[in-house]
Amino acid sequence: MNEDYEVVRSYTSSTRDPQANIFKSEFVKDPAAPTFAYFSGRGPNDILNNIIKPDITAPGVEIVAVYSAVSSPTPSSEDKRRVKYNMLFGTSLSCPHAAAAAAYVKSF
Repeated sequence: MNEDYEVVRSYTSSTRDPQANIFKSEFVKDPAAPTFAYFSGRGPNDILNNIIKPDITAPGVEIVAVYSAVSSPTPSSEDKRRVKYNMLFGTSLSCPHAAAAAAYVKSF
């Protein structure tokens, strides 16, 4: 485990009410943005045509996401196994990253 993780884990274990600050970041204009993979959905929705676009989206291919060790490593409800770490990757996993970025921006 890395040193930063250990510092955060130690802090969160030492108090009943751990808190953190999110600081405003510097704006950087990327001339290549926005660029999406050719297979990314752009709307309108083929099934519900009143949904014309995603509210928020992010480019990305093979975005890595991890999930809780409380979940089984498969979607089967009969799978009672548990592993310390679970990892997925794919384009739709950019959604949590985009949602976090939106929450960050809205905090200001």
